[in-house]
Amino acid sequence: MNWSKVVLGLFGICLIGIAGISSAAPLQLTSHQAVYDLRLEELSDNSGIEGVRGRIVMKIEQQCDGLIVNQRMVLEMINFEGNVIVSDYSQSTWEDNSGRMMRFDMSNMLNGQLIEKYSGVAEHRENGTIVEFSDPDQPNMELPNDVIFPGEHTRQVLKAAATGKNLLSAKVYDGNGEDGLSDTLAVIGKAQTLLAPPKSEKGLKGQTFWPLQISFFDLSQQQTEPDYKIAMKIFGNGVATDLHLDYSDFSLRGDIAELTFLAPEKCS
Repeated sequence: MNWSKVVLGLFGICLIGIAGISSAAPLQLTSHQAVYDLRLEELSDNSGIEGVRGRIVMKIEQQCDGLIVNQRMVLEMINFEGNVIVSDYSQSTWEDNSGRMMRFDMSNMLNGQLIEKYSGVAEHRENGTIVEFSDPDQPNMELPNDVIFPGEHTRQVLKAAATGKNLLSAKVYDGNGEDGLSDTLAVIGKAQTLLAPPKSEKGLKGQTFWPLQISFFDLSQQQTEPDYKIAMKIFGNGVATDLHLDYSDFSLRGDIAELTFLAPEKCS
């Protein structure tokens, strides 16, 4: 399995749930850091894996002109021979509030060895949408004309949720190098209120959330089944809880271990 694909789309998780849907002002997130403990939920018979555990750390900082997202995901997998495989993925992005441009930097390590590293800029231009990588040997990517970045995907999901729609299809490029382009299908549930949160989520008591599932399809292949699915509860302040990461060989559940709200940047 390409383990960088394991966290493809988590960037979208941290963007969903902007506080306020007014068209009069830029949509804003609540700056916060969330730590998720991952545990194995289901395992297929032919996976070759005996156990999986891990952790995700996501830090979201809403600035006046854009959004900074830093995420890291570490997975420890044990195969049937008892060998331990450690995947360490990290990604940093900045996206302007208009969704016109995104800078990204990602790396993926397996057992301490670097196997992937990408950095660059994705931008909507007059002549199309282009990804320019920092490595001069890496050719540029031309994206479909209707592709959007995660911030715009967020706005579209929220507008759909606010109007009672439960389906949204979109092509999204999330900055995950050559593998960052996916066709997505979001299924949005009915709004609910969190009444009795666990201790780690007490700051969310009384807030509204939507059940959400996003399926990711590889655009380079004709697929009827998604590469993977991510489900969660998503709150209006930008926090995601109750993660379910569903892959072909196994599925994981992610529960919040720590949640810290950060001071917002003061904007004129």
